[in-house]
Amino acid sequence: MAEDKQNAAYENALRQLNELIVHLRSSGEVSCAVGQGQCAVAEQEDLMLIRLADLKIDLRPNDEKAIADIDRFYRCHLGGK
Repeated sequence: MAEDKQNAAYENALRQLNELIVHLRSSGEVSCAVGQGQCAVAEQEDLMLIRLADLKIDLRPNDEKAIADIDRFYRCHLGGK
């Protein structure tokens, strides 16, 4: 029973990571206008996408802290939809 709950939380975290990646890609900066800070924003978004993709690869069902962190990050950025 506990393993089923753990697997459900893991699958939910993977879904949340996918949604976060799609969201960041769709809302990312397209241009890189010098002097307007858009390059810095685009670079930060790129780094976040890399981190999320790495986390998706490295995440394991027993990573309870990481799964909880993903849930908090997801709720913060996507409003818990």
